[in-house]
Amino acid sequence: MTELKSFARLVQAPLIAIQDLVIGAAARLVRRKLPAREHLRGDDPLRSSKKAAIYVHFDSQGTIHEYHIHQLRELMEAGFRITFVSNAPHFSDSSRRMVRPFCKNIIWRYNVGYDFGAYKDGIASLENLDQIDTLALMNDSIYGPFWKLTETLSAIDESRYDFWGIVDSWEQRRYHLQTFFILFFSKALRSTAFKSFWRRYPYVNNKPWVIRNGEIELTQVLAYQQMRAGALASYWSVAETIKDRLEAFESATLPPAKETFRARLRRLLLTGRPINPMHFFWDVLITDYKCPFIKRELLKANPAGISTATEWAELIASNTPHDVSVIQKHLAS
Repeated sequence: MTELKSFARLVQAPLIAIQDLVIGAAARLVRRKLPAREHLRGDDPLRSSKKAAIYVHFDSQGTIHEYHIHQLRELMEAGFRITFVSNAPHFSDSSRRMVRPFCKNIIWRYNVGYDFGAYKDGIASLENLDQIDTLALMNDSIYGPFWKLTETLSAIDESRYDFWGIVDSWEQRRYHLQTFFILFFSKALRSTAFKSFWRRYPYVNNKPWVIRNGEIELTQVLAYQQMRAGALASYWSVAETIKDRLEAFESATLPPAKETFRARLRRLLLTGRPINPMHFFWDVLITDYKCPFIKRELLKANPAGISTATEWAELIASNTPHDVSVIQKHLAS
C-alpha cells in the first residue's frame, strides 16, 4: 500500500505542475476588475518607522473581533507601521474606526487571490521597499500572540537570516516557511527575486494552488537566490522533541482516542512523512518553543483529527499569560 501511494504521488506530481502552469497563465491573461474597493488613510501612529507590516483580515460579516485588535496592538507596539487589508465582503464604518488608530493605510478589497492576493496589494501600496528595514506579513488565521510580540522578535539574530517565520514545513516535499506570520529583512526586500515574485504573482482563487505557488514558491524563489531562511521552531527539531517524548511515555495509559492518535503520530514521524507542524505539533510548539500562535482552523474544524486539540484552553492558560477568553469569544461568535 505504501509503495502504491508513493507511485501515485510520483505520477501525480507532473500533472499538478502542468495544471498549476495553466491556471497561473490563465490568471495572468484574464483582466479582472481591480481587487481594491477602497483605499483609506489610518491615523499612522508610527510614520517614522522603517518597519512595515501587511495585516490581512477576513470575516464573513466584516467584523473586527477582540483578537484582531490584540494582534494590531502587538504589531504596533513592536514598531510596525501597519497596512490593514480586508478581504471581507462587508466592511462597516464601525469596523474602520476600530482599526484606524493602529494603521497607516486601510485597503478594502475583493477576496481575489485570498491572503496572497491581499499581501500582493498591500506590498504594492508601500512607497519604497528599499527604504524599509523589515516587512512583516501576517494574516488573521491565527490566535495570539500569547507573549509580547516584541519578546519573540527580539530573540531573532537578524545577522543570520534574510527572512524568518514561526515554523517551517516540508509538506508537499518542498521546504518552506509558513506565511501566517513571516518577516523579510533588508537583503530580501531589496532583492530582485522578492520584487519580481510579487509583481508577477497572479490572483488565483484556488487554495491548493496558492499554497504551492504562493507560500511554498516564495521560500523556494528566495532560497534559490541564496537568501537565508530561519524559523522560531525548526520542523525537524520539534519532530525529534516529540519522538523523544513519545518514547519516554510509551508505557503510559491513555484514553483510546489519545492512544490512537499517539500511535498515528509515532508512525508518521518514524516514516518521515511531512505533516503540518501547526496542527500536529501545536502543544509542544507552545510549551517547549514558546510559539506565540495557534491556528484558528485547528480549534474550529480540526481537519486532521488531533485528539489533544480540545485541551488548548487549559494548556495556553497554564503556560502563557494570554487571556484565553479572547479566543473563546471569537469561537462562540
